[in-house]
Amino acid sequence: MARSLRIEKADGVYHIINRGNYRQDLFTNPGTHQAFERCLFEACIKCGWVLEGFCVMTNHFHLVIRTPEGNLVYGMKWLQSTFANRYHKFRKVHGKLFQGRYKSLIVEETDYLGALLHYVHLNPVRAGMVTVESLRNYRWSSFWYLHHPSKRHEFMDFSGCLSAAGSLTDSPAGRKHYREYLIWLSADT
Repeated sequence: MARSLRIEKADGVYHIINRGNYRQDLFTNPGTHQAFERCLFEACIKCGWVLEGFCVMTNHFHLVIRTPEGNLVYGMKWLQSTFANRYHKFRKVHGKLFQGRYKSLIVEETDYLGALLHYVHLNPVRAGMVTVESLRNYRWSSFWYLHHPSKRHEFMDFSGCLSAAGSLTDSPAGRKHYREYLIWLSADT
């Protein structure tokens, strides 16, 4: 059976997900998290992507990416193969790293983008890794970068999550209100 074609469009927004092969833990320590994050950031620069949000868990990752040039397939191939090659070289292991083809969903900005970004940011809370009150200390997420403006990269854009939480500004007060909004959202689940 042939694979279905990926839909790529200029200025498209995608929710991308992939897991470790057989749901194995890939990101088992800060070093592997950092190595994946470094590859992700290199891909953003290389492909001209805008990183709207991300979260790297122990056995999977979520990315919310805007592709101004419509180059999702090229960028994801580069990201996953580069990370896998570096992982194998460092660990001196071989074999399939990811469960297979990444899942990519086209995001409708008007109806879904904000809810998706809140979902991605709350992923460590739903997994029981952190409480919603300590979420800003979860290092491997765009939520951490939202609260550490001096560490941000030019390709990061937080306007989607802030706007969807009540047209908040990217200021200390706006970030505080966004944290409170996520606390309210997580209490509702």
